[in-house]
Amino acid sequence: LMGLSSPWYFGAVPPADGPKYAEAFRELEDPAGFGAKWGPRTTERRSECYNFSNSAQCNWNGGSWPFETSKVGTALINLLQTYKPQPTVGLSAFDRLLRTYARAHTRTHAEGLAPPHVDEDLHPDDGYWITRRKLHGIPPWRGAGGLGSPRDPLRDRGTHYFHSTFNDLVLSGLVGLRAHAEHFEIYPLSFVSSFCVTRLRLRGVDVSVVWDADGSRYPHGAGLHVWVSGRLVGSARGRASSRHTQLPPRLHVSYDGTRLVAVQSGGG
Repeated sequence: LMGLSSPWYFGAVPPADGPKYAEAFRELEDPAGFGAKWGPRTTERRSECYNFSNSAQCNWNGGSWPFETSKVGTALINLLQTYKPQPTVGLSAFDRLLRTYARAHTRTHAEGLAPPHVDEDLHPDDGYWITRRKLHGIPPWRGAGGLGSPRDPLRDRGTHYFHSTFNDLVLSGLVGLRAHAEHFEIYPLSFVSSFCVTRLRLRGVDVSVVWDADGSRYPHGAGLHVWVSGRLVGSARGRASSRHTQLPPRLHVSYDGTRLVAVQSGGG
């Protein structure tokens, strides 16, 4: 999975080669590739290296790691927001990834804890946190190693293992905030009908963004509304998508709030 995410995460793919390398994202949701119920596997299921049979405590040979899922999410954001539209991957892929990732934070099983919880590595099919189960002395499969005990000082280490950057994916992906030298960009990647972000500190100013597809959720009317340092600087209507729903528009806004420009972008 690291080989899929890293080139796009770091923006290393030349724009002219985007279509060629974006082909690899077909494997992200393929059940024989990285696709799984609770999050992408770190190794393709079809790979000879995919297994849970060794005795190590932490493994990158199949489990779903929030660290790497976060990288894939950022890679998709960079691809969708900074490259031309690709035939092999689009907004729907990011939408599904973020929803799956949210479920992994709020619906999975961690020994001795109620959700929400995020830990080291998650079983991609069964939805339990593998290393936490081992540290609590429960072998998740025959021959599993690295088992802890009731007095093991590390048995709760995953309680604070917050390496998922979930908030970043929401702000930079779902809301679509990107900072540039002279302006900030709002390029939402979501099919949700509404969202609200208030007083986000960005380059020395407070930015608030409200999206309301039909005007029924918030008292500001339909569309995408932007405030800079508490002042409403502009609004823009949504755009149609192939799903027959309204998508948020793409905007460029100056940091002093004197300029708001709607930018043409592709459909969903």
